[in-house]
Amino acid sequence: MTLRPTPLKPFSVIVVGGGAIGLNVALELASRGCEVQLLDRGTIGDSASRVAAGILPPANLQSATDPIDQLRGLSHGLFPSLAERLANLSSIDIGLRRCGGYYLGTTPGEIAVMTGMVQYWENLNIQCERVSIDHLRKREPRICPWFAKQSDSNDTAAWWVPDEYQIRTPDYLRALQIACQKTGVAIGEHTAVDRLRTTKTGAAVSCENRWFEADRVVLCGGSWSGLLSPELRLERSLIPIRGQILVLKTDHPLLRSIVNVGNRYVLCRDDGHTIIGSCEEETGFVCETTDGMIDALHRFAVGMLPELESAMVVERCAGLRPLTFDGFPMIGKVPDISNVYIAAGHYRSGIHLSPATAVCLADVMMGQTPQVDLEPFRVGKQQFAS
Repeated sequence: MTLRPTPLKPFSVIVVGGGAIGLNVALELASRGCEVQLLDRGTIGDSASRVAAGILPPANLQSATDPIDQLRGLSHGLFPSLAERLANLSSIDIGLRRCGGYYLGTTPGEIAVMTGMVQYWENLNIQCERVSIDHLRKREPRICPWFAKQSDSNDTAAWWVPDEYQIRTPDYLRALQIACQKTGVAIGEHTAVDRLRTTKTGAAVSCENRWFEADRVVLCGGSWSGLLSPELRLERSLIPIRGQILVLKTDHPLLRSIVNVGNRYVLCRDDGHTIIGSCEEETGFVCETTDGMIDALHRFAVGMLPELESAMVVERCAGLRPLTFDGFPMIGKVPDISNVYIAAGHYRSGIHLSPATAVCLADVMMGQTPQVDLEPFRVGKQQFAS
């Protein structure tokens, strides 16, 4: 007979970082009876999470064997119940919608990448269908002239993936913040943590020489997580990769589904906001938009949807995605340091992986067995060798 671990009693915890990961971790631990304080260096939700478009690609927990696929599959399955829970706690609809996604290949390289992706999805029993321009003409008539123009000069192809979701990321972050407060989480904004130490009974963090103590500390600060203390030995484990997006506004949505072309995408929300992204730039911790990249995104979007030429520019923003060297996020206890945990390094999947990260980390912290084995995400294995 397999003995189940005895769950630990609730404890006090400080969560550092108020993005999608930190908010979910705080909400999950508070829901399990823990006394939670969440600290953020700026405004809650004003992080890399805010810049995310809110695309939730297809995933399947039942058929997944790769650890990251399992984590993604668990998260994908958690989102419907989380959306309902957030609506009940915050009265905010996060806009979860199974809108489906089109993946277009307009160059031989893009088609080759998509051919591999299709095989990957098929192995996971995820529905993916190659479609014709006639199919696109019926579903998304506004992009057909652009797609036909691409067909004149290149080999082109299109695939339809029905299980792609979208959410409204700003609403998701606001709903999480309100849900945290309703569940008893104490939130401190503009509270930059600059030091970390362990104590005889727990751990503590310092904000301008004011120390906050708790039984546990969880670091969810994205790209900045590894810079908090040399003791963590993680300063070279998280690489900030800048992404930029452009937000336009029309009177009504121009697309029913998400359109993906290589690393770029166009997503239309029901309220007429159109999100155009994205890029991957190694700029260190420089987090600002550039005219060149925003102009390139605008040209891409207008080339696909000419009606966007006259659309109002609502926002142009940048965020730093935390990348690890093996592409796996770090989730778990920091080695050789008592009572300190980390959840960071989710790169472009922070929004999508946030529910499962919180549930699995909370399980580990409370002495329970998580649904997804976190050993492949153990902290420190991603560290770059000197």
